[in-house]
Amino acid sequence: MRPFHLAFPVSDLEETERFYVEIIGCSIGRRTPRSINFNFHGHQIVSHLVETMPNNTDGGRIDGKNVPPFHFGLVMEWREWNDFRDSLVERNISFRINPHTRYPGKVGEQATMFLNDPSGNALEFKSFRDDERLFATSAGGENTVGGGILD
Repeated sequence: MRPFHLAFPVSDLEETERFYVEIIGCSIGRRTPRSINFNFHGHQIVSHLVETMPNNTDGGRIDGKNVPPFHFGLVMEWREWNDFRDSLVERNISFRINPHTRYPGKVGEQATMFLNDPSGNALEFKSFRDDERLFATSAGGENTVGGGILD
């Protein structure tokens, strides 16, 4: 799989760098006075300094939670997700949505958690016990036409 690229707005480059390096574990690539390029687990994400952050507070309801409509993150291996969650809890990192199991007992069952970066951008980290379930729409794990898991 080729790496994806995502650019996103931030209000403070110094705080953004601290968060993505110290909390998320990214390394820094290129940088300019108004942007920082991060290695996000092999993917390229770029923070761009803006004067005013967009309003991303209008969340949709998914499985009883107020999930922000704009968010990005990683699908992690099961053990990696649990280790990452534990490290965040140990460091008293605040969650936007606490770690939990979404869709328990259903095809899309997943461990998930959300946190905000210093500019309020929402990040989701999720995991499936079986990676074949990432795009599954039926109990057997195979994809079918129509319907599906939206997140």
